Amino acid sequence: MNFEEYKLEQGSIMIAYSEKNLSVGVLKLMPGKELAKHNRPALESLFQLKGKCKMKVFEDDNSFIEVVLNEGESINISSLKFHIHSNPFDEESFTFWKATGDITEIIKDIRSGQKM
Repeated sequence: MNFEEYKLEQGSIMIAYSEKNLSVGVLKLMPGKELAKHNRPALESLFQLKGKCKMKVFEDDNSFIEVVLNEGESINISSLKFHIHSNPFDEESFTFWKATGDITEIIKDIRSGQKM
């Protein structure tokens, strides 16, 4: 399997597979970095492969919960639920992600960025 890897200011995103109903890959976040607040039009399942990350998951009233994912832990984020992936820790974070639903437009936007 060939992974596509795209550089981000915060690390990189790897896409292993993507089609209309399923997309999977790995997010690498460098220490002290975080992604902007975002949501996805699909269920997003995250599994922490290496290191740790902190997830901030927002409710409709803009309150939020914070969850630290340690290696081997997972979280599911509902479709359209806003959240932030962050790595406030001292080592790189590698998080497997799976989107069950159509995120092809998001994947297209990622692919239009810089391929490593």
